[in-house]
Amino acid sequence: MFIKQLRKQQLLSQEQLAEKTQLSLRTIQRLESGQRVGYASLRAIAEFFSLDVDSLEQELYSMDRIINEYNDYPLWLRLYIGSGWFSATRQEFKRIELFFLICALLTGLVWFSGFFYPYRPTLFTVTLDQLMGFCSFVLLLGAYNNSVSIRLGDKYDIWSKLEATQENTWFGIFKRRKYRQ
Repeated sequence: MFIKQLRKQQLLSQEQLAEKTQLSLRTIQRLESGQRVGYASLRAIAEFFSLDVDSLEQELYSMDRIINEYNDYPLWLRLYIGSGWFSATRQEFKRIELFFLICALLTGLVWFSGFFYPYRPTLFTVTLDQLMGFCSFVLLLGAYNNSVSIRLGDKYDIWSKLEATQENTWFGIFKRRKYRQ
């Protein structure tokens, strides 16, 4: 977005900027969409706009920029996914979804095996198989919710912006937070 603003201030198209900096149009498009480019490309852009390469790189790839882009997402998306979930990567979401599905299958099997019991409870008695049926249903809803979160993350391109800044863990939502002093 920063490069796009600079380009528009000088009333240039992407093609014109590509010609003047001797970069490809695709490189300019990648820069404007927030993707990483090579240092030589950054140097050419910085030279054209009379900027320091290091400060340009910091502006393009800083964590503050990612947080500001998060605030640009629609409110309903921020409320649905939530800031706590943004510590997990797409692969971790897939693992959590698989975990929910396996647990739903296991509790569903216990629930289904309860259909062969000759004892039927009275109105206020809950048996283990009924409880497992309810748990299976709730776990399936959790897996579906996780699946929707993954699809929304794909649609709004959340993963590409966050995965570059995160360390690899098995479940990022359970890792300890490091606080700066």
